[in-house]
Amino acid sequence: MPPGFEVLSDSVAGDPAPAEIPYGGPLRFPASPRPYVIANFVASIDGVASLGLSDGTDSTSLSGSSRADRYVMGLLRASADAVVIGAGNLRDTPGHQWTPAAVAGDDTATIEAYRFLRTGAAEPPPLVVVSASGDLPGHVALDRPATSVAVVTSAKGAVKVRAVHPLVTVIEVGEDEGVSGAGVVAAVTRSLGPGLLLCEGGPSLFGRLLADHMVHELFLTISPRIAGRDHDHPRPGVVGGWAAAPDGLLKAAIKSVRRSDDHLFLRYRLEA
Repeated sequence: MPPGFEVLSDSVAGDPAPAEIPYGGPLRFPASPRPYVIANFVASIDGVASLGLSDGTDSTSLSGSSRADRYVMGLLRASADAVVIGAGNLRDTPGHQWTPAAVAGDDTATIEAYRFLRTGAAEPPPLVVVSASGDLPGHVALDRPATSVAVVTSAKGAVKVRAVHPLVTVIEVGEDEGVSGAGVVAAVTRSLGPGLLLCEGGPSLFGRLLADHMVHELFLTISPRIAGRDHDHPRPGVVGGWAAAPDGLLKAAIKSVRRSDDHLFLRYRLEA
């Protein structure tokens, strides 16, 4: 049986699909605009979004291996037209494939049926990795991919990616000093078409997207854990590499609040 969610508030109307019944209601996105960018993160009570682990256990350690968190992740991946991650996220998660099935576990059949219902696609959404430098490690998601993979990179980075990872599609952007959030969204849209883009981090990529006002919604799981920080463990929050001015803080409106065990599942709509 999928995990159950207690709905504390929800402004999304409609009849739930079978996979959405455990979630407690429909998980729907506006038909426009496209592209439409959503982000998904898990954080501790004190706002830590990464423990700095590079063995693939970072997010599961933060979430306490929450099955409900993985279920929401599976629903979001199944809804997406592309999953977008930063190179740091790739490096720190060896062995992972960014597909719905990779997080769905026993609920894989339910999640895959949901993807077909929502998108008409039987295959997983494409994975997009953002790396201006093109310095990417050997990784199963690049070299033995479970779905189609593209790398957004600079012209210099494209040479490296093509030489080392011949199975991926290279999307070049004209930015050698990093890749802006707007540049990422434009490049993915140009290559894959306008669609629903799911950003799974890390904080630096999310910060770039926020800086250019590219994000429409944020799904944030609050894990019932306190991580802390010190000089040797700076531990980033959800956003990195960008800071709003005091008079320019981005505003968000709550769309839904759910609970599963002691985890909170928040859905925000970011104001333009």
